Formats: sequence, structure tokens, C-alpha cells
Amino acid sequence: MQVALITDLGAITEECARVAESIGVTLTVLPPDSGGWQSASLILLGEDVGEAPATDHADRILVVLDGDEPASTWAKAAHLGVDQLAVLPAAAEWLSGRMIAAIEPPVSPGTTVGVVAGCGGAGASVLACALARRAGADISTVLVDADPLGGGLDLVLGAEQVPGPRWTDLSASRGQLRPSTLADALPRHEGLALLSWGRDDTVDLDPDVFDDFLAAAGQAFDLVIVDLPRHAPPQWTRRCHHVLLVAPARVRSAVAASQVAKRLSQAHPDVRLVVRETGVGGLDAELLAESIGLSLAGSIRDDRGLSAAVDRGEGIPGGAHLGRLVDRLLGEWVE
Repeated sequence: MQVALITDLGAITEECARVAESIGVTLTVLPPDSGGWQSASLILLGEDVGEAPATDHADRILVVLDGDEPASTWAKAAHLGVDQLAVLPAAAEWLSGRMIAAIEPPVSPGTTVGVVAGCGGAGASVLACALARRAGADISTVLVDADPLGGGLDLVLGAEQVPGPRWTDLSASRGQLRPSTLADALPRHEGLALLSWGRDDTVDLDPDVFDDFLAAAGQAFDLVIVDLPRHAPPQWTRRCHHVLLVAPARVRSAVAASQVAKRLSQAHPDVRLVVRETGVGGLDAELLAESIGLSLAGSIRDDRGLSAAVDRGEGIPGGAHLGRLVDRLLGEWVE
């Protein structure tokens, strides 16, 4: 038993069961003045309970229905010695979060890294995939495609046909996300968990869905790599521990990247630049970083075989230059 509901009231039972079902939690319903709740990690109380169970290992929450008199419900909570109140259905999301926390106690969150392109075709998706693929060989890692207009990271990895939920499936789900369920449900490609877009997905991603996903992913994985769109809301950037901006070493690209850098830096104190070297005539990486106003995280080189490999569904090549940058960055972020 993990979540116990003590009540004989059918309406309370139905509402609590609906919340529990939305997150895959088993709810044990017990009559008032009975035992059987001792092993529960969360105890919900209906307003027909006369005496709350005395326990020091489980939170207790009084559950009432919307429309009940607020003064009387708080008086009931005070009588029971309970300082938490859930008014359903309005508090369903809050209660689902409490259920998840009770059965899967929060741990120190994994590291979240946002990768942003300074302009179209900068190479951010390639870097995000390289980071995630390399990290996934050693620690639990999830690669998140948050850019609906980016073409799909599953295509970059050669994982388009891997079954599993996409963003649309998560958007249609009810309730918050359980970390353990998320880790088991996501598509896997060579051991790497991936959340990308279906070919028929819409381009709008609900910010609440994104926040819920990142919160659960941070509990379920050691490392979360997010390919962020340039137009991402500032709160998405703030959810990351580190942010990388990728820009080609060309003048026009640098101008575009400088505008993105200003936007990112307003939301995050740790934005660094990765320069994609473009060969003869390209800007110096150090000079480019200085002109944009960011510290230089490193550089990557154009790979002539990359586009052809992606088109063939072979995933991204693992060049030595890119590999050295990836290993150095991961060494900074992951113990």
C-alpha cells in the first residue's frame, strides 16, 4: 500500500480514484475508524472521518469537494490535526503531485543542459545528439526535442521508427508524470531515451506539459539534454543548469546569434558559445565569442558526410574533434 483513502463517501472516493488513475497509482480505500493504513506513505481523509490516524511517517491530507464551505472545512482540518487540504476537483493536479512525491520521493535532480541554435542550420541538433549519445553509454540520459520546427532529432539519430510516445501523446495524457513511468515508456535508441515529435504533431507545445516533463525527467535521469528552439519561452531556459548556443563562424550567422545570445542571457547566467568552424574565410572562434559577449565553450567542425549519413538513416558520425568537445563538456557537468 502506498496511498490510502479513509472514507465511506462515494463522491470523495470517485474524485480521489480519478486522480490516482491518471498517474497510475493504486488507491486503497478504507472505512473510517479502521486499521490497515499503517504501511501507507500518504493518507487521504474524507470529511466523514472522526479521528485522523496518528502517524509520523506519512503525510495526511483532508479531501473535500468543491462547493463546501471553506470555514467549515478548515475547522474540520484543525479538529483532525491536519494542516493540508485538497479541494477537488480544483486541486486534482496538486494532489496528483503529492501522490507522486509520496510513492517516488524526490531525489537530487539530474543535470539539464539546453542547446540552442544561433541561426538555422547552426549544428545545435547535431551537438545535442552527440552529447546525449556519448553520455548515454555511461549514465541514464534522455534527449529532448523541444523544437517543433527542427525536423526531428529522431531523424538525426536514425531512430524515427523506434516505437514509443511522442510529444502529442504526453500532451494528451492526464495528470502529472511519474518519473519511473516516464523512464520506462520513452522510446529507446541504443540505450538512449528520446522524446521527439511525431510526423503529424502540431507545432504548439503547452508550457505546462513541458514543465511537467522536465520535472519528471530530472528525477528519472542523470542527464537531460534539451534541443531548445530559438523562440523558447524564457522559463524554459531557466529550467536548465547550463545553456550552449551554437553558431557558425560567419558574419551573418554571428549577427543572428548575438540577438539570440542577448535573449538567453537575460534568462540564464551560464550561457556559453560553441562555434561551428566553416573552413577558409570563417571567423576566429575566440573573436566571435568576444563579439557576441559569451565565453567560448569550444568549437566543432563541419562534417561533409553528416548530411548524407542522416539522410541514409545512419545517425550522426562520431568525429574525433566533436568527440573531444563532447567528452570535455560532459566531464564538467557529470561526476
